[in-house]
Amino acid sequence: MGSWPIVARPDHVDRLVDALAARPARAQMLRGPSGVGKTTVAATAASALAAKGRTIVPVVALDELRDVPLGALSPLLGAERFAPHDDVADRLQQLIALVGAHADTYLLVVDDAPLLDATSAAALYQLVRVFAVPALLTARDEHPMTGALARLLHEDLVTVTEVPGLGLDQTRELLRRRLGAEPRPETLRTLFDVTRGNPLFLRELVLSAERTGRVRSGPYGVELDPSRVPPHIIGTVASRLDTLRDDQRRFAELLAVAQPWPATATRAEDLDTVDDLVAGGFVVASGEGAGGEGASGEGDRAHLRLAHPIFAEALLADLEPAARNRLRESAARRLLALPSPPVRFTAVCLLLDAGATVARDDTLWAARYAHAVGDHERAIAAADRVLATATEEDAPALATAHVTRAAALSALGRVEEADEAFARAEASARAGAAAETLAIVHLRWGQHTALRRHEPRAAADRIVSILDDLDATGRALLEPDLAKWRLMAGDREVLASHVIPPATLDRARGADPAPGAGPGDAAEHAAGHAAELTAALGTAMIATMAGRIDDASAAIASGRPLAARFAEVVPYGESLLDLSAFLVDVARGRIDDARAFAEARRLEPFAESSGVWSYALALIHLHGGRLHDAAPLAVLAVDQLRWRDFTGLLGPALALASTVHAQRGDQASARAFLDALEPAHHDDVKVRLQAAEAQAWLAAAEGDPESASAALTSAVRVGVEAGHLLLAALTATVALRLSSGGEVLDLVSSAAASSGAPFLELVRRAAEAREHHDAAAAVELAPALTTAGLGALAFGLVSAAPGWEPDDRMLVRRARVTASELSRTVVSPSRPRHARDDAGLTEREWTVATAAARRERSREIAERLGVSVRTVDNHLSNIYRKLGVRGRTELERELREFL
Repeated sequence: MGSWPIVARPDHVDRLVDALAARPARAQMLRGPSGVGKTTVAATAASALAAKGRTIVPVVALDELRDVPLGALSPLLGAERFAPHDDVADRLQQLIALVGAHADTYLLVVDDAPLLDATSAAALYQLVRVFAVPALLTARDEHPMTGALARLLHEDLVTVTEVPGLGLDQTRELLRRRLGAEPRPETLRTLFDVTRGNPLFLRELVLSAERTGRVRSGPYGVELDPSRVPPHIIGTVASRLDTLRDDQRRFAELLAVAQPWPATATRAEDLDTVDDLVAGGFVVASGEGAGGEGASGEGDRAHLRLAHPIFAEALLADLEPAARNRLRESAARRLLALPSPPVRFTAVCLLLDAGATVARDDTLWAARYAHAVGDHERAIAAADRVLATATEEDAPALATAHVTRAAALSALGRVEEADEAFARAEASARAGAAAETLAIVHLRWGQHTALRRHEPRAAADRIVSILDDLDATGRALLEPDLAKWRLMAGDREVLASHVIPPATLDRARGADPAPGAGPGDAAEHAAGHAAELTAALGTAMIATMAGRIDDASAAIASGRPLAARFAEVVPYGESLLDLSAFLVDVARGRIDDARAFAEARRLEPFAESSGVWSYALALIHLHGGRLHDAAPLAVLAVDQLRWRDFTGLLGPALALASTVHAQRGDQASARAFLDALEPAHHDDVKVRLQAAEAQAWLAAAEGDPESASAALTSAVRVGVEAGHLLLAALTATVALRLSSGGEVLDLVSSAAASSGAPFLELVRRAAEAREHHDAAAAVELAPALTTAGLGALAFGLVSAAPGWEPDDRMLVRRARVTASELSRTVVSPSRPRHARDDAGLTEREWTVATAAARRERSREIAERLGVSVRTVDNHLSNIYRKLGVRGRTELERELREFL
């Protein structure tokens, strides 16, 4: 696979280069744990300065030479550079004089500076302090600053930069480059958690896995099983651990098996030990309170973890399995005293890993919790533990374990195994579990069938067949999802039915079940409250589709308190409510709020909702006219939703990717994404709307505007009739960009009147301006359309406006100025370009020609394209010659129909 890739850290490198190139320069030190990449960053900065003409003076300090005077500088003091009769002291003075006299032309680069021998360190001090020679130093956390180096720091002659581990995106990029493909999210999460972004540690784990054949391609990316760290890497930190006292080592070993460790789980007798470990750089505190009273402060809610990712491996390397298990049990007993569910989960997992006896209900709870938080492999393992010990008389526990295992298998893409597990779960539920358990089984089975198998009709039919076997609570739990699956299957009559409002549920909820309640009682209680949650989710979904903002907001508010409490029954409730909240912002016309909301949730590491937010952001960029931003997000959304899709958005995402590529002129890719749609996808109105946009752009590119208009109008009509008013309005904007939109005006007017959402009213006004060729209205609407996220529509309207009222010179000027401003961010789609084709214009010439025809100045075009003004003017000369025109006025007339 070639050499190990290097991930650039431009922020660090640029700051170093600027500081070291300044006059006077300031010495810089990079400090951090072993393997974090200090030397790589320093080398990159040094190379950049070498390219600027600096002479690099490299110095490598070694622990073995600390007691050898000038041991680090000896390579620079060789006889070949000096007169043979000069002694070492004379050579050193000559070196200092030479470098000091031309300080601005040199750069000292000292690796592991704290390991310098005293004489070399003194020479470094003299060069920096007396001659202001630029110096770039690296230092490991574990090496104390002493002697001349400490004096440099004390005199404030060095700027110290802490080098952190790689971020998540950098880790993903490094793995992508090494493995040649996107890593599976579970693989990325494991490697990121284990290494905490330490490049050396990451490199060794990946190379070890490659050597032992534990790297393979999977359906959702490259999969890699990390093994134990190679001994030579452990050896780089083991010597530091040898300095620990017995009490410090015991606590560090506790962290090694159970980090991050809640500071509140630390006993009083351990507080001094923890403070010593923190002061010595072995342990760090993170989280709330970490920067306040210290790791052991009163009321502190920080977590403690080992300072270096290899510390855990080194601490546990020589422990026998039995000793490790005793550590796990000891840590678990202490953690179980804390009430936090995540801490309890950690404790139960430690006991399970140690092979200890764990109550069946605790194991079952851990399985459900693991699935709810996305740890599906752990969920399967815990469920298997329950299934191995439960008997046929334990029907509720068996059913819950089977359905948890089945849902986890579904999430991992193991579809056939999931089907078998769901069938066993139903059999167990019918054998003696509560009716609520049967409802939960079918809820999760239906989600699997509709979203993983892409068979929403089959999911709906199965639910309908068992509704009579359920009580009111069970039916209430299922009916909102049943409505969703019927909608996905193209059943427009669903909107005539009602989602059961929470207040009408006829059941005895009462208080939470007693602590000793069995799985059956817990399932009944959870199903009752989960029915309220699914009702809220269903109401929010339908209300946002229809643009009924107040109804949607009320449903979201009622569902929020339940989503976190009952995540074990409805694992994705919080994310579904987030999606509805995002659409409420869109319906209000607050696209900046919607985009910020989506971006914040997309940044959550390893969120299973990542595909939802990539899709949402791609949709925003598409209608904002930012095709270059939309394209990578649209493709990423498809990949992420193939991995996890709990919303039924894979079909719309495929159609969205097709739309983006069609607008960019990549017809082959656009058709490939359309061809990837499953037959059942085409029943979903969301897919029909988005696919119609893709087909319309493809038809327009082939010079068939009639087919484009017909496809869009038909899809908008279906969307309005099905109650998908928000998405129908988005598709209507494409019709307005490609045709006069007469019939579309009637449809969006009906939708706006039914909804009352500001977004729909804005689209209606745009349709009216387009239909009546009202140039003044188009110009007036442009700012509001842009604010609402419809920059592409705004650009299309104001670009066409000069042709509607050409005699109103002031209005024409306003329209052109507005179009020019919008063109800075809006990318025009690929259109039928007969003038370009006939005249032989290149892609770049066509871009320059259309911009000039919109009266953009050459400097404006140059800035947007990242070229010189001379290049733009040369393109214009070629364009005028090829088109046979003289100047921009004739060019505008020539290209008016394409603008």
